[in-house]
Formats: sequence, C-alpha cells, structure tokens
Amino acid sequence: MSVVATGTAAADATPPLPSTTPGAAATGKAAESPLSEAPRHKADRIDLGDLPRVAIPAKTRPVTPTRGENCEPTRAGSRERRAGAVQACVTISPKPAATAGKRALATIPPAAPAAADEGSCAITTPATWYYNRFQYCAYDLTVLYTLKDSNGRVLGTGTLSVSTGATLPAKGKTWKEQVRVMMTGATDAVTTLGVKFRAACSAGCTVTDPSPWEGKSLVKDQIISGTVEYASAPAPGTKLDFTTSYKLFVTSPGAQITDPNAAWSNPEKIRCDDDVRDTANGTGTPAPGCVVPSFMPVIPMGTLPNGSDAGAAAAGYLWGQRNLADGWGRDKPLTRAKNDIADRTARTCGSGGSKPFQERTDIVPTDSCGEFPFAATHEGGTDGAQCAEIIPTHSTGGWDFSVLEGGAGKRCVRAHVPLADKQAAEGQLSDGFTNQRVLEAEQFKVDISASVAEPQAACLRASPTDAFQSGNGWIRNTTDPVAHRNKNTTPPDAAGVRAAMAQACLGKVPGTGSPAVGDITGWQDAQQYARPYAAPGASAPYGLARCHLIANILGGKGQVQDGGQLNLVPCWQAGMNTGTPSMRTFEVIAQKAVKDGTIGPNDAIFYQVTPDYQDSTSTVPVGVTMTARIERADGSTQPLFPDVYIPNTKSDTGQLNLGN
Repeated sequence: MSVVATGTAAADATPPLPSTTPGAAATGKAAESPLSEAPRHKADRIDLGDLPRVAIPAKTRPVTPTRGENCEPTRAGSRERRAGAVQACVTISPKPAATAGKRALATIPPAAPAAADEGSCAITTPATWYYNRFQYCAYDLTVLYTLKDSNGRVLGTGTLSVSTGATLPAKGKTWKEQVRVMMTGATDAVTTLGVKFRAACSAGCTVTDPSPWEGKSLVKDQIISGTVEYASAPAPGTKLDFTTSYKLFVTSPGAQITDPNAAWSNPEKIRCDDDVRDTANGTGTPAPGCVVPSFMPVIPMGTLPNGSDAGAAAAGYLWGQRNLADGWGRDKPLTRAKNDIADRTARTCGSGGSKPFQERTDIVPTDSCGEFPFAATHEGGTDGAQCAEIIPTHSTGGWDFSVLEGGAGKRCVRAHVPLADKQAAEGQLSDGFTNQRVLEAEQFKVDISASVAEPQAACLRASPTDAFQSGNGWIRNTTDPVAHRNKNTTPPDAAGVRAAMAQACLGKVPGTGSPAVGDITGWQDAQQYARPYAAPGASAPYGLARCHLIANILGGKGQVQDGGQLNLVPCWQAGMNTGTPSMRTFEVIAQKAVKDGTIGPNDAIFYQVTPDYQDSTSTVPVGVTMTARIERADGSTQPLFPDVYIPNTKSDTGQLNLGN
C-alpha cells in the first residue's frame, strides 16, 4: 500500500465538496450537514498490485496409528508356512521406506472446492494429515508386513505406501475419498501381498461404499487405487459432526483374515449441515454441505470497478480493514449474524443511529451507504456517529480515498459508494457464506483483492479426480489390466497393468518431470524382441527406451516412487522416442507453446497421448496417438496439433514394430 500524505497539497489535488446540498441553490440556504462544509481530502491510496492476501487456513498433523504391531499365525500349508514362517506381523510406521519423489495425491487446494470428489493434497511429507476447510488427506503412511520364524527371525518383508484424500462438498450430501496403495518394497520370502481396505465414520455419517476394491494382490512397484463413498443427511436447520477411520487388512495371497492388522483415524471432525441460508428473511433456499469446521472460512471479495466486481464498496471495506482499530476481517475475524440485519443497518446508516447517513448524489450519483463491519455480522451495527466517512475513487491501478470524517482508529466506516457496487458486495458476501458454509455465530475472514475470480482455460477450472498437480495444471495417467506384465518370457510374468491413455493440462507454470527408470510392463518382452537386431556385442536394452506418454519436459513422471511407471511404455529410442517425426517432435511443439507466449497466464494446452495395443494381452504398444489443443481463458480453443500417429518402429525404417 502506498499512502499519500494529508494536508493542503493533497486537498488542492481534489476540488472541495460543494458548500450546499443539491437543493440549496433553489432555497438560497446553506447546507446544514457538516459534510457539506468539510474539505474533501485525498487522504489515502491503496494500489491493487500491492494487496497482501488473507491466507487460506490449513495445517498438517502426523498420522497416529490406533494400534501397534499386530501378528497372526501363517496359514497351515501355505507357501509362507512351508518356507518356515509361522507368524505374519504388520506395523504402521511414521517413517517411509523411501521418501524421494513420491507423488502427492492431487492438487494444491483452492479457497473453495471445484468438485465434490477430488482428493487433493498439497503435501509431500510422509505419514502426515493435511487439512483445509474443504479437504482432508493422509499422505504416504508406511505399512510394514514381516514374516517371522518360530525364533522371531525375519524371513521376509513387504512394504506398502498408503495415501487417502477427499474434498468435501460445499453443496451436497455425498463425497468420495480417493485411496491409493503402492507396494514399495519386497524382500526374501515376501513377493506378493493381499490388501483389503475399509473405511468407517462415526454417528452422523454413513459409508455407502466402504471398500475401494475387492480381492486385490500387489507385487513390488504395483499400485492399486479406488474410492470409498460417504453420505451425511442433516435435517434442515441442523448440523452433524463426525470423524472418519480406516482399517487395512494385509496378508499373504489366499490367506483369510478377519481382523484388521493396521488401523488409524482422522483426528479432525467433519461437519455437515443444512443451516447456512437464513430462511426467515428469504435470502435463499437451504442446501446441505460439509466442511472441516476447525478451519476458519475466508470469503473472497473483489475491488475491480465498472460493474465487474464489488468495486467501491469492496474498496471501502478494504480501507476499513487497513485503518479501523480492530482490522475486522483481516487481523480479527468477523462473526456471522443471520438475524437482525435490518436493525444493525439502521443503527449504522439509517435512522436507528444518532447520525443518519446522508447521501451525496452530487458526488456519487447513485450514492448508498457501504457499512463496515457488515450489518450481517455481530460486529456490525455500531452507531454511525462513531464511524469514519470516506469516498473511494478508482484511479489507474488502485483506489484513492477522500476522508470526510474521522480516520484511522474509528470503530466503523461508512463509504459513499454506487448502489450497484453495494449490491454486488452484498451478493459476494452472501455467496461467500454459502460457498464457505458459514453458520450463525461462526467466525470468518474476508480476502479483498483486485478481483474475485479471473477466467481460466476449461481444463484449469476442473481436473479429473485421479489427476495430480503439475505446475499450475495437472496430469492424469490411466491403466488397463493385463494377464501378464511380460507375456513372452519363460515363464510368463505375473498379472499387472499396462499404461493406457495419458492426459495433461499444461498451464503457463510448468511442472517438474522425472527421468524414466524401472522394470515397466513389457520391458522384458521388448528386450527379448530387440536383442537379435542389436549390433554385435551390444548390451541391454538393445536400442530401446522407456517412452514417457506425458513427456519429462512437460512434467511427466518416470520414477517408481512418484508413480511414473504408469506413464511409461517400451519403445525404440531412435524411432518412436526420437527422430523426425517422433514423439519428441510434438513434445517440443507443446513445450515451446508454453514458453514462447503462445498461451497466456490463464490459458492452457490440453494434451493427450493414447497407446495403441494389438489386443488385450499386449504389453508393448504398436504406436501412440498424440493430440493437443490450446484452451483460452475466454472459452475459445484452437488445435496445436491434430491426432498424430507415431508407430513404434526402429529408426526411420518403418520396420521392426516393437508392439506385441
């Protein structure tokens, strides 16, 4: 904020107020209002580019297991028992087996959720809960499975990484929680683990689908994911508080287990209510919704003029936040009041106070009283005689303020603002109460900025529930099941998944990719095919590469721990990966469009790569189809490149297709 000093020079910059009221010329009488006699001082200025934002409350907490190590006898006749293991023990550990590069569940949470079933985590710290008002996530909880012999000696271990996350519905009675389990380690006698997951919640909530999957087994580096579903139905005018809890069943494949051997709970309460709207004064229709109530709501309000925002009204409130003794809504929270709003308005602006507000339509043609603190709060309703009185005026890049009465340190402010701006501000406040689910007597803050919302490209406004954040955009990888991860080896490999369609929303802020590694699906099949065509004496991988579907240079992942194995397919290095044309050709086109100004700050590129497989058993694609379009913030689109097919052939020969 830049402040212009008060005094004669500042006063000379703006003409004084007229010395008569609008009707004085006809009567010949001087105005009786002290406002008409006061000079109109340009006393303050706030530059929109300097506005600090009110922080969206969020916090983290460690995940605490609800039980210690749990041991069960191995099944008689099982492979584990034949190997000498008599006990299988499961422990939840706060320390991960490996922490580098693991992928967060999804996106950095916005002030209000974009969709009711997104699982979003702005966190990369293992064994940690993350919360904001609409989101709760548990990231990278390590579960260790250990086989022991009769002397307690360890015969093998299996390590699982568990992450969950949900976005609560601002409007709605149901939501989903994304669950992701990855087998990150296996030693000695442990090669495969059976995993079941169950979610529960306390009174006030129902788990309509407690299990994200049934009968799943995992091998090292494999990921399984799914959703559990919840519902809560508070009666009109009521609220319900409850918590969620989780149980993980880990065992060797084929073993039957009835007791959970890993369990933990969400320490923060969730609230669902049907009590936001005030039906008594007809401000709207009640609708249920849910929040994490321990996190204070923040209501956005914009100051852009000319009808695009709350304009002068929001600017007047901003002046109040900066200059009133209590800094309401910024330094100290406000408290919502659903009743007696008209009485509080009258005390500050009307005949209910000792000094009613006097409109100055000679200065502001549709003048109205923009009171702060709001009449819709328990802090509002101060006698208008105790308020500062200001006129906000927009100028390039900010707002100038003429202080007519009082100044810094007053208990309230009355701003002379156009009626349309006051109505827009009231609408933004009402929408904020609804979107942030602010109940009677609940505290909140107000984030007054240059604009409440700027238009964005379609793919930036909403991301798929199974996408993860990349820069200011997102990436989504999908998979197909295959009977064998490598089908031509002897013997064929175990069942698994192969990379399928990959999508990305590439914003102006690029994400960080990672190089390709690992024994991905089809990697052994591909090397077996390529070996005879390699140069004499050449070593593995015989001219092959692990091709990123979403390129490393575009933020695509390729590591084991960051989930990048789902983004990789076997390919010829010289051929499908590099060359002219190749995948690299079109990846560079997209990269340049992000960097060279082709897209603006709120535009994006929607980018998609789909592997082409011969049939449902294939582990290596015969090629990929690539397509990309530019999505503009104004809603328009244009192709960056149309559907382009890149075959998985060697060099530029068009021969030796690697697909199977």
